Amino acid sequence: MPTVVMLEALAFGLDHLAAAAERHGVGLVLLTFDRAYYRRQLAACGERVRVVDVDTFDLGAVRKALDGLGPVDGLIANTDTWSPIAEALAAEYGFPNVLRGSALFRDKTAVRNRLAEAGLTAARAVRGDRWAATPAAQRPPLAIVKDAAGTSSKHVHLAESAAEVDALIAGLTAKGVPAERITIEPYACGPLFSAETYSTAEGTTLLGISSRTMSELPEFRELDLTFPVGHGTAWEREIEVWAGEVLRVLGRGTGPAHIEFIRTAEGPELVEVNPRLGGGHIGEAVLRTTGVDVYELLLAQALEPRIERRHLAAATHRPETGGYAQVLKYTRRTGPLGEVTGAEALAAFPGEVGWTRLKAAGDEITAVTDQGACYGFLTATGPSPEEALQRALAAARHLRIRTTGEEHGR
Repeated sequence: MPTVVMLEALAFGLDHLAAAAERHGVGLVLLTFDRAYYRRQLAACGERVRVVDVDTFDLGAVRKALDGLGPVDGLIANTDTWSPIAEALAAEYGFPNVLRGSALFRDKTAVRNRLAEAGLTAARAVRGDRWAATPAAQRPPLAIVKDAAGTSSKHVHLAESAAEVDALIAGLTAKGVPAERITIEPYACGPLFSAETYSTAEGTTLLGISSRTMSELPEFRELDLTFPVGHGTAWEREIEVWAGEVLRVLGRGTGPAHIEFIRTAEGPELVEVNPRLGGGHIGEAVLRTTGVDVYELLLAQALEPRIERRHLAAATHRPETGGYAQVLKYTRRTGPLGEVTGAEALAAFPGEVGWTRLKAAGDEITAVTDQGACYGFLTATGPSPEEALQRALAAARHLRIRTTGEEHGR
């Protein structure tokens, strides 16, 4: 039986990977420094996933754990944080189809400027340590200031003047973000979308486009997601070509990608490129609405030296629904969380409504300005993406957190 190792994993989808491994007679091993993080997912996997506890931030410790497993045939590395270690291991052990050039993708400034040079995004970025030397004529009137290696909307700020940029740089450096890791880029006006793609040796296939509703400024929290939008339109075809060029210029190679962009009046404007599956329930949305089992593809790319479009076709089955939506539920206050109320009403709503709690009662919330304040996801399906979102929103308003005698929702 071939063995495939996962170097950590996303918060969702482990059950689908385990099911794919069982179908194909593959042993699946998860290396993790935090077994408890996967408790909910592992409960659904049963004995189909073997867990090995190891400090996954330590290359030497991971190498020792791999050697202790005996022959290992492939590696799945589908996270941002562990991509550099996965790249080093792939070079040592010869694992196929593991991302190369992970340092580039972890640097949003370098990604944006490389794509600007290729004419694929209109705006260049400036590093925080070079902002003071940037001529006034090259400073945008509205700017995004953020950690170039950040995730989950943390340390993302809007600046409406050069003075605000200066203050935000000072604030981020005071929090331990090096000035050279801070990126300043023009604020793009328009709605937020993401292109969900899979690249083979023959090119990139667009699996679909997801839309977002964002929180009111100055926060940058994602409130909900709908998939797939714009299906079958000329705009979708335009985005497929653009996304394929973005990934070609960056050297993505084989595997999934999640490209966030703003739909401006002039065309797509880059937000960021993640060389992995989208987070949350995006993998589930792709599977349910397109029939493409992206988890089966992750398993195949860990084992096969060359992934072609025929592998994508083999992993495509009959879709189950026309649309999929998720709504993120946020607490409005810092402090310990209480119990969720209203979940007992969800079964009465149409759309196969599902509720996943991310934080437990008593968990401490230290900030409410980013996605760390999200305490769970509600999902729903529908005959169209629009109806899926309507169903999800209708059900989600019944979920609330009770804290110190008061109820509050998103």
